[in-house]
Amino acid sequence: MAKSYPDVRGTRDWQDIAAKPSHAAIANQRVTIQAKSGRYNYVYFGGVEVPSAGDGIIVPGVESLSGTSDHIWVRGDTEFAVLVED
Repeated sequence: MAKSYPDVRGTRDWQDIAAKPSHAAIANQRVTIQAKSGRYNYVYFGGVEVPSAGDGIIVPGVESLSGTSDHIWVRGDTEFAVLVED
């Protein structure tokens, strides 16, 4: 069963959710990020540097994206659900 972490509120700027103390354990794990609503939500797996505006994959509301990295970046107009797969 997947382990759930607190939702992350999206913002206009990129934020590295794996750098948050509440989410530090997700680094280098197989993570699924789900956008809860909205149309313009972005997810980017990888890199210590803040992604550029054109980076990332669009994840529309209720869709999800999975990946593994030590840095997991999100931005958008929704909350993101964060799950670590078994």
